[in-house]
Amino acid sequence: MFDAWDRNRESTRERFAYARCADCGTVFLVDPPSDLARYYADDYYEFGPDGEPAWKGDPLPLRAAAYRVELLHAHTEQGREPGRLIEIGAGTGAFAVSAQKAGFQVSAIEMSERCCRYLREREGIDAICSDRPLEAIAPLPPARVIALWHVLEHLPNPAEVLAQVAEKVEPGGLLAIAVPNPRSLQFRLLRTRWVHLDAPRHLCLMPPSALIDRGRALGLTDLTLSTNDPDGLECNFFGWVGALRRHPAVGRTPDLVSHSARAIERAIAPLERTGGRGSAVTLLLRKEA
Repeated sequence: MFDAWDRNRESTRERFAYARCADCGTVFLVDPPSDLARYYADDYYEFGPDGEPAWKGDPLPLRAAAYRVELLHAHTEQGREPGRLIEIGAGTGAFAVSAQKAGFQVSAIEMSERCCRYLREREGIDAICSDRPLEAIAPLPPARVIALWHVLEHLPNPAEVLAQVAEKVEPGGLLAIAVPNPRSLQFRLLRTRWVHLDAPRHLCLMPPSALIDRGRALGLTDLTLSTNDPDGLECNFFGWVGALRRHPAVGRTPDLVSHSARAIERAIAPLERTGGRGSAVTLLLRKEA
């Protein structure tokens, strides 16, 4: 067990206790705050002064979104239309918008009212504003794809959410997941300075083996697992940036810090990019017919 504080955003000086499950290796917050919403400040979701999300002018989120769409297409049965896609935790919508442009019929579940308003009014996406994904997804029809990109770690009941999500996936459909990797090299080296620990917003960090085992128990077959996709590589870089900054999620990163982090990333790449030691895991599972 170890203690951490909100180093990323300095919303509080309170200490939060984490523990690791001896059976599956999951790292979890022992006593999550009852008022989690207050730790998500207004600037948590990045919008510009024109009301457009920050990713509109940033190639990195768009590159990750394009990769994810291509990954889904690559594992969609030949001759089938993309079909319905539900994204839980859509944020400002980089992936949801990319998926819609690729032909998916997208429904987004997101707790931020501003994000939902943008998705509905600017992008024409069906957006459900809720911080209770189990309730939000219940009335929706089954989907060809359900995506949870960096969402499970924010939920107090990830196993329950996975079970209901698995029921909502069509037979032959896909469940797509991305999560921080508690087996990563960075977490082993940095511990509470690891930016992707993100106390207290990250409640539960499940290792790849635990996710795969849970998926198989729910009738899902693991298709691909990577820590070196565009999102994973960006998480590696941001992790080293975070290690060098005082509060990594606030303000602009100085050029010297950015260059130093890139140098560390290059030097340690032979270790970090092998053996599943990257900072984030992307996992794709299929529901058997």
